[in-house]
Amino acid sequence: MLEEIATVMKSQSDGVWLKTQSVSSCNACQSNNDCGTGVVAKALTPRENLFFVKSQLQLLEGQNVKIAVSEQHLLSAAALLYLFPLFCLIAVAALLSRLQLAETAIVLGSFTALAAGFAVARLISGPSAQQEQIEILAVLPELTVQHIRITD
Repeated sequence: MLEEIATVMKSQSDGVWLKTQSVSSCNACQSNNDCGTGVVAKALTPRENLFFVKSQLQLLEGQNVKIAVSEQHLLSAAALLYLFPLFCLIAVAALLSRLQLAETAIVLGSFTALAAGFAVARLISGPSAQQEQIEILAVLPELTVQHIRITD
C-alpha cells in the first residue's frame, strides 16, 4: 500500500473531499533552480490535488487523515493510461501501413488513434474508479502546542 497524508476540505454525508500536497524529489538537491528537470517539474506539477473519497467516517474540515492506494491499482491505472493509448497508436499505424496508405494518412490516423486511446482510458478510469481505490486508513490526531509559563 502506498500511503499519503491528506487534509479534509469538506465533509458530506457519503464521503469527504480531501486535499494532498504534491512533493517533488527535485527540491532535494541544491541545484534545483538551475536544473532543467527541476524547473519543468515545478512548472507542470500541480501543487495540490483535490479529490472525493467515499467514507462513512464523520470527519471535520481541517482534520488530517492517512489514505492509501494499493500498488496493484496504481500499476493497473498506469498501464491503462499509458500503454492502452500507445497500443492504439501502434495498432492503427501497423494497419494503415499494411493497407499501403500515404505516410501523411498513416501519421494522422495514428495520432487520432492515440487521442482516442487517451479519451477511452480517461472514461474508463473516471472519478468513480478513483473513489473506490482510495481508502482512509486512520484519522490523525491534532498536534497542539502547550505554552509553558516560566516564572522567576
